Amino acid sequence: MRVYHFLNERYGLEAISNKTLKVSRLKSLNDPFEYYHIDTENYGTRSILKERLNHANRELGIICFSRNYTSPAQWAHYGDSHRGICLGFDIPDSELFDIEYVERRTEGKEFKNSLDLKGMQYIKYMLSKKHEHWKYEQEVRMLVPFPEKIMDERLMFVPFAEKFSLREIMLGVRCATSAKKIKSYLGQGRGCVQVYKMEMSKTEYEIQLPEVLS
Repeated sequence: MRVYHFLNERYGLEAISNKTLKVSRLKSLNDPFEYYHIDTENYGTRSILKERLNHANRELGIICFSRNYTSPAQWAHYGDSHRGICLGFDIPDSELFDIEYVERRTEGKEFKNSLDLKGMQYIKYMLSKKHEHWKYEQEVRMLVPFPEKIMDERLMFVPFAEKFSLREIMLGVRCATSAKKIKSYLGQGRGCVQVYKMEMSKTEYEIQLPEVLS
């Protein structure tokens, strides 16, 4: 599946140069309702959810992608007001899971059923629902197991690889970086990556691809 990851200019260039992408810690996601889509009115439910999240945060990280690269809101919120960079990756479908956008939180009676799920399946379920306000993101996610338990808040990165293959680099309409500079960062691997300077559509509220620059 082709999926897209938005970054500001600095971190985008670092990702391209280092051929790595930062893995978000589970407890650092920007929506406070992440993981807590189940109604937590019950104290016991809150306690168990918190304990399980603390445990998973030491063993797993997450990378968030979008199916869409044309949304002005996406570029504004995650691409540094269109000054940033969007990276397009080919990732096997089996490595990704979709977000379900819902109007209401899951009823507390479903909590016991969630406890029957084990390991990564439980975390995928808990991180698979968000409020419908986020629907514009068209988000898909990948869980990343850490090689060891991480007890502190250090930054974690995953290298580009065969199953995490960079295919496109899209420069925001206000991005100051040139295609030539991007090519120098890509080095020998630039032949399999296309670089675009995004444009505003002349007829729609949409960001679109121009002709290929490389």
